[in-house]
Amino acid sequence: MSHRVRGAAAALTAGTLVVVSLGGCERRGSARATGAPAGASATASPTALPPPAATSTWNDSLAGPELFVAGGSPSDAVDVLPHYTDSSITDAPSADSLLDRHPHVDLFTRGGQVGTATLTPAASGNFSGSCTTWPTAHVTVPEGPPPDWSVAFTKGHATALPMDSIPVLSPQDSARRAAEIARVASALPNDTAAAFRGLPFSVRDAHRFVLPSGDTVIAAEVVRRLNQEDNPEEEHIILLLERDTTARAGNPGSSVAAYSERTSGPEDDVESAEVLAGVMLGRGSQAVPTLIVGRDYGDGNSYTLIQRTGPHVWRARWNSAYVGC
Repeated sequence: MSHRVRGAAAALTAGTLVVVSLGGCERRGSARATGAPAGASATASPTALPPPAATSTWNDSLAGPELFVAGGSPSDAVDVLPHYTDSSITDAPSADSLLDRHPHVDLFTRGGQVGTATLTPAASGNFSGSCTTWPTAHVTVPEGPPPDWSVAFTKGHATALPMDSIPVLSPQDSARRAAEIARVASALPNDTAAAFRGLPFSVRDAHRFVLPSGDTVIAAEVVRRLNQEDNPEEEHIILLLERDTTARAGNPGSSVAAYSERTSGPEDDVESAEVLAGVMLGRGSQAVPTLIVGRDYGDGNSYTLIQRTGPHVWRARWNSAYVGC
């Protein structure tokens, strides 16, 4: 299942900005690393590296007991069992007993909360053999067909962090945001993929949201391409930029990298990742800004929660098990 959507892109090279339209890429391979994004490194600032991402740190008190992502239609939910990892997924139950006790969920997209729903078990999961699948559930809402949605949490555990995106901006604002993203991407440390150095960045997707603190965050996916005829390659970067709008009233200053991770490889094999939604997980002063990222490997997928741990610092706090072939 791919959540890839159509967006806009901008290439920055030698001070020249070109904005072009890009469609979603549906072909992906099966590169997969246990516990952390395949081939990825995460940076907390342009000069320092944080500790490695946690492999399974699901916090029920913040996020509730369940995570769901949209299936093939808004009426279908994929039940991502959050307490199972790559090493324990074979022990997961085919049916989710928690769903009977926690059937009510809040539905989110990148635009915000789009409703509440009741879930009932549908197909069982399969965690043996060469291909695995999550359990699924039926989605019903009181007012008719379910709206389009991306992510669902048990009711009352999440509130929305609504995002805007490059396609809805004016051409001038879109170009300005793309240039800012490309500038920060070009300054990231630990550029281990030497073949891509000096190539222009394409901003495949970019979404801005404002935290309750007033800080502005941009979540972007940046791509560089090496167009070799016999073996084209791509580098994908997930990048979070922050600008503190409260510390410098009227003069917010430049954005800085708060988190980044890289993947690279042959065009048909490189992992694709997408921010599905942003939420505040938990209640009151304990609520944590969180992004839900879907990772598409072509023949399988996984999910990650990236959470803010301080000003200009985000960390990957939880990775689901990989499910697929």
